[in-house]
Amino acid sequence: MSETYDLIVKGGRVIDPRNGLDDVLDVAFKDGRVAKVGDLADASAAESVEATGKLVTPGLIDLHTHLFKDFSIFGIDVDDLSPRTGVTTSVDTGTAGWINYGGFRKVIMEPAETRVLAYVNLSGVGLPYRRGEMVYEGYVQAGECANAIQQFPEGTIGVKVRLYRGVGGDADLRDLLEIAIEAARRCEKPLMVHISGSDVPLPELLAPLRPQDVITHCYHGDEIAGILDASGKVLPEVRDARDRGIIFDIGHGVGSFSFDVGRKAMDDGFPPDTISSDIHGLGINGPTYDLPTTMSKFLHLGMPLEDIIERVTDAPARAVEWDLGHLGEGAVGDLTVLDIEDGAFGLTDAEEVTLVADKRFACAATVKDGKLWYRNDK
Repeated sequence: MSETYDLIVKGGRVIDPRNGLDDVLDVAFKDGRVAKVGDLADASAAESVEATGKLVTPGLIDLHTHLFKDFSIFGIDVDDLSPRTGVTTSVDTGTAGWINYGGFRKVIMEPAETRVLAYVNLSGVGLPYRRGEMVYEGYVQAGECANAIQQFPEGTIGVKVRLYRGVGGDADLRDLLEIAIEAARRCEKPLMVHISGSDVPLPELLAPLRPQDVITHCYHGDEIAGILDASGKVLPEVRDARDRGIIFDIGHGVGSFSFDVGRKAMDDGFPPDTISSDIHGLGINGPTYDLPTTMSKFLHLGMPLEDIIERVTDAPARAVEWDLGHLGEGAVGDLTVLDIEDGAFGLTDAEEVTLVADKRFACAATVKDGKLWYRNDK
């Protein structure tokens, strides 16, 4: 007697880095979970998706997003964007701070169909505007930030701090980093550090960080806190930081990704650990657009396909320490079907440099918790 499932995604090229899969296979779901991966020609299902000629991956995880719509200039509608771009888990990186994080959970995290995880901003008010969230020193309290995280542990990843020049008025960014590390230490969570626009050399920012802490915007084009030396080679302190467990994330955004830096870093053997969009209200209509667009830029830069998929599935899942990003039997039933389209596609970085790529990723279907969430029927 053949097996019966809720949903089967048929005949796609399944790339699942954690489980070492790269083959044409079927993926079946039952009761919200991955039930089986293999040749399921004899099985039946209540619903099916034809994925022949397409890529099938674990549900995409965007490690850097901003979702506090209507409460922040950065906030986007997560459930409008996620299904049609293959993102099943979106990690908000400090759009809310310790003062308003409870509200963020009520109006964003809890009602969202997308799985939303979050870092809490060291600034109590989060990111209502582009600049200045730490100008008032009363907003910057390690103990209060840690308390908010401990009060809401479910889905809360850690602490976020932005360290660009002037973010805290005349405050030294080194001092703000120390406070952020203290907040993360108190709640025993990792820290994500925004480095673009900083006036402190990157080695000084890296020195006090701990394993599982995240440097985001690692391919930004600013000189002072960049990962490259004057000759375009990766700094030894950057390699040492990775060796001791620091995670280097892309965080594309509108001001923090340079094709030139990316090419030089990758040529020097330093690809990113995770690929994220830093999607927000100021970049959703370009140059960021979405996670597949960011992935397409790495395809154009020559990163192997399997490595790109790993950096938007297994690697971010490990960064947030959630059992996501893979298609093992019994895993959370999240899956993305991707087309690789051929054509001539303009891709623009945060420095307004546009390259013309001959391929790009596009979402064909998204499965969330074992149910078909989106399908492009074009």
